[in-house]
Amino acid sequence: MSTDLSHDSEAFLSDAASRGIYPSRTEALEAAVDLLRPRQSLVARLAESRRQLEECEYVEFDDEGLRQFFDQLKEWARRAAESKSHA
Repeated sequence: MSTDLSHDSEAFLSDAASRGIYPSRTEALEAAVDLLRPRQSLVARLAESRRQLEECEYVEFDDEGLRQFFDQLKEWARRAAESKSHA
């Protein structure tokens, strides 16, 4: 399978392979794709968040409600960490 990359991108991949950063040009390209996957997921999540804001699908908090929400979130994280350490 061929790839149509700019001269600069080809040079970057070849340089990374020749300096031993990656075993081959293909491995360098695979690493780039691996980095793009989570980014694509994040972009999709941000688009969904924007849609929710535009359609008023959110909950508003006052200062006390926000403090309580974060206290609950910290408690949830603490319990999750404890259950992982006991597993």
